[in-house]
Amino acid sequence: MSLINQSINENNNFNLNENNSNVVLKDSKIATLPTYCLILTLIAVIGGLENGLNFGITNIPEQTIRNCTNGYNNNNGSKISDCLPMNDLLWGFAVGSVSLGGLIGGISAGYFQTRFGRKKALTFNTIFWVIGGVLISASINPTMFIIGRIISGIGCGVGTVVIPTYIVEISTIKLRGSLGSAYQLSVITGIVLIQLVGLPLSYVPGWRILFAVSTIPAILQLILASIIGVETPRYLISQNRIEEAKMILQKLRKGYNIDSEFEEIVRGQNKLKEEKIVQGQIKFEEKKIENLKIETIEIEKANPQIEKVEIEINEVFEVRKSFTVFELLKDPYCRKMMVILLVIHSTQQLSGIQGIVLYSTAIFTDAFGNAAKYATISVGIAILIFTFLSTLSFDKIGRRPLLLSSLFGISLSSVLIVIGSIYKNNILVIFAVLLFVGTFGIALGSLPFFITSEVLPTHSLSVGSSICLGINWFCNFLVGLVFPVMKNSLQDYTFLVFAGITFASLIFNWFYFSEASINNL
Repeated sequence: MSLINQSINENNNFNLNENNSNVVLKDSKIATLPTYCLILTLIAVIGGLENGLNFGITNIPEQTIRNCTNGYNNNNGSKISDCLPMNDLLWGFAVGSVSLGGLIGGISAGYFQTRFGRKKALTFNTIFWVIGGVLISASINPTMFIIGRIISGIGCGVGTVVIPTYIVEISTIKLRGSLGSAYQLSVITGIVLIQLVGLPLSYVPGWRILFAVSTIPAILQLILASIIGVETPRYLISQNRIEEAKMILQKLRKGYNIDSEFEEIVRGQNKLKEEKIVQGQIKFEEKKIENLKIETIEIEKANPQIEKVEIEINEVFEVRKSFTVFELLKDPYCRKMMVILLVIHSTQQLSGIQGIVLYSTAIFTDAFGNAAKYATISVGIAILIFTFLSTLSFDKIGRRPLLLSSLFGISLSSVLIVIGSIYKNNILVIFAVLLFVGTFGIALGSLPFFITSEVLPTHSLSVGSSICLGINWFCNFLVGLVFPVMKNSLQDYTFLVFAGITFASLIFNWFYFSEASINNL
């Protein structure tokens, strides 16, 4: 029994960051933003920038693309037409088809990032953006244009799952919320940037150049991620590549002691049930320790009750495999978290933000006339500013206060939009629109994309993210499809629907969403 006790004592004192140096390193859990971690985060958010480009690229040059007075007219002597004639219904589908592709990408992203890893999924997803952009740029008819939008949308859908997951899994504990919200900040930056670039390129064939230029960030990310990128420690642990995970985490936390943080990551992967040394049965404290390899244990043959100790120990330390959908819903903790996550994700799109973004030009036309397109860009800039402020606030103020404030502000501003529309008060409408996008930006705009990775264990993250982002993209597509009908039917009262949805979400999250839900899994 002495050898068994000795082995247990050695494992209880197991040091994950062996260092014979006398230098005492600070705990990596207090690290802010090491250089290499910052570099990888910047590479990852290039994908968010690309998503933003694809979301906002059709807004400014719309009339140049589809308003063909002479059909497929060609004034430049090339085989490619100047524009692509599309009526309102077809154009609406062409714009919304990126959401259809996003739905496909969002659902399949979980499989890709589990099967091939976060880094490979992040890297090769850029191919969808490049192919889609090239097809749109060279499109000879609306069908080719729509196919290109769908392919680009697949890249956007995969990106909304993989990018936040990658960022959260490499980020420091202290800045996890801030870095997680960097994804949405990059998306809004992309929307504003492409609208600014689109202003001087809203001509023939400038709009084709615009779509070609939009592929540049994707190509840049493909190159940088291939050369500099690394796999995340959490994914490596889930694949039982423990030494590699430890090495990568140390690289991400250069100059810090990773022992405690590494153990916490491992704790999120496996749960060890108590085993007791009672008449030959081994007792372990309830821990989640990884890579404990017990190759041989000398057991006194006189005690037949412990003949299979080695096999049982190995089973205890076996890595948890990724959950299936059924296993996810069967697990009480994951099931509860999924309900909360699905409410947050669906509320993001059902809040009416798409109606604000798509119809802000029409709203501002009455007040600004021909300058409405510049006012539209101001909406994007307002979202950008408030999203940036949220990146500085999540880890200081907390997720719950910001989310509840965001939902209250959106609900209030939706009511003000209705009041201003009924009484034809353009100033009130403009104020309400800016209040809407501001309060949307402080939490609801960015929180859904990184909160999923914070509340779900790694073994359930891929399937959980796919479900959440699938619902997110479906709601996005649904709102884009029904908003024109709602606008025609309800007219000035349209945003009362969105006010009701966000207020209901506010009540739900008041009772069920808490900071305690967020952990270091």
